[in-house]
Amino acid sequence: MAIVATNQNTTHGFSRLPTELCAGVVKSLSKVDQRSCLSVSRLFRDLARPLVFSRVIIRVGMWKATDDEGMFDDDVELMERRVRRNKEKLQYIALDAQFARIVKAIHVHAHREWDFADLEEPQDKLEDNLDISLVVRALKALPHLRSFRWHGISPALTPAVLDALAKTCGRTLVELSVAAMINDDKAPQYLTQFKKLQALSLAGDMCNFPHYGNPEPESMVTACIQHVPLTVLRLSVLGDSVWDTPLRVLSGLYELSLQRPQSLDKLSVVFQHCSQLRTLNVLIDNVACKPQFIAALKAAPDALPHLTSFKFIACSRGAFNIDPDLFAAFLKDKKAMRRLDLTFYNPFKDIADYTRFLDMFASLPQLEVLGLVLKGEKFTREHLQLFDERLPLGLSALLLSWEFRSVVDIQKEDWIAMLKRRLSLAYLHVLDPRGSLDLCKLLLKDHPPALQFVGYGSCLGTFERNFATGEAAYGPVWDEETAGFRTVEDFGCEDWEWLLRNHDWNSLHSLEPYDYFRECWRHIHC
Repeated sequence: MAIVATNQNTTHGFSRLPTELCAGVVKSLSKVDQRSCLSVSRLFRDLARPLVFSRVIIRVGMWKATDDEGMFDDDVELMERRVRRNKEKLQYIALDAQFARIVKAIHVHAHREWDFADLEEPQDKLEDNLDISLVVRALKALPHLRSFRWHGISPALTPAVLDALAKTCGRTLVELSVAAMINDDKAPQYLTQFKKLQALSLAGDMCNFPHYGNPEPESMVTACIQHVPLTVLRLSVLGDSVWDTPLRVLSGLYELSLQRPQSLDKLSVVFQHCSQLRTLNVLIDNVACKPQFIAALKAAPDALPHLTSFKFIACSRGAFNIDPDLFAAFLKDKKAMRRLDLTFYNPFKDIADYTRFLDMFASLPQLEVLGLVLKGEKFTREHLQLFDERLPLGLSALLLSWEFRSVVDIQKEDWIAMLKRRLSLAYLHVLDPRGSLDLCKLLLKDHPPALQFVGYGSCLGTFERNFATGEAAYGPVWDEETAGFRTVEDFGCEDWEWLLRNHDWNSLHSLEPYDYFRECWRHIHC
């Protein structure tokens, strides 16, 4: 439903309806349509304004998917427009108290700086991408801010910004996420001022921005982690600083994310003290962690009895061949598990090995969200039949990394039939380095009834249907910036964001499938 401005009195009928009913209509609209409401009438503007501007995004710099991409004149023009827009947004917040009251979230997407030397017309140094003093002024005018995220590494979060945030929003902020922070001795004391903080991330930004831009970031994170408020329920930490988290904080956590620790020899501490934990996310890229992780699982397979979400991602392919039986023993009695993402690269030796791996999913009756890697030499009809039998029928989201060298006696229609039996499957994402599991066009003709979102490699987009005609189409592919940051707000579903979280850009953006599937999308829309 789209509401557009016209010269006619488009609100004649709506003016007779209760305001509460009109508010419900506006809330049910898409973000695009809510923005259209701003120019319909005063009533619709007043109803849509808090929805459209409750979250303000500050985009800094220019996103580039890979290091070898150059900078072009159009890119510089976009960056300059962003400088102006950011200035206008921040000044408006600082000067308009009524507008400031409706802003509940400030999210900064801070990209790296670029060298403009290779442009045809050399530019003067681009105006500073972000005026930090304006950020400070805006924060001082936001008495009801609940969420603050600083994603990216350039520019880094400054002590002045954190100080203004703590002093103004110390009693309202519930979420704080920092990817890059200038080293500051006062950082720990700032944390203590957030009296209602529930979600804290000091772990970089997913996998795209894992570093803080400081020579020794871990010392700063370690200092901060020792002053985490007891109100925090969700904690994400970079490196080994997590092991300095006070036990009184660990015992109250509902979610813990370990981002690139160099050691897991203290993982038993988490198993022993995080008795309330519902979600555990582990991202490791150090091969030394493998024996420590195995030892912890063997020693305490019954740990974390309330776990409902478990993510384990090994970034190094060759070094993390872990016996699936260890995971099976760990998951066996966790009947409430509803989200599971296991990314380790064990090639299946034979059908018995493959079956043992799949059996762990069959033992989880509540499983709805699943990410897994299937890897081996030959994929047969028997493999697909076993996959169909073990995969929960109630699945709502599936991230499948598929790496078999050859396929025997299977048609693409067989995959579609298997997927269609998952009546709740709304999100399907395929990571296929060989480009052989291509269901892109076939899904338009035959698809799971609940399908809403599809991904191939780094190509992500909505799956749209005309229920009157039965025809289906892919919506526009997400631009690289949106796919790189991929926030919950972009997905519109926290489960989907969680499933793709920590899968680094390089693995999604491998050249062959990226170009192949983007061409599929382009061809469909032409």
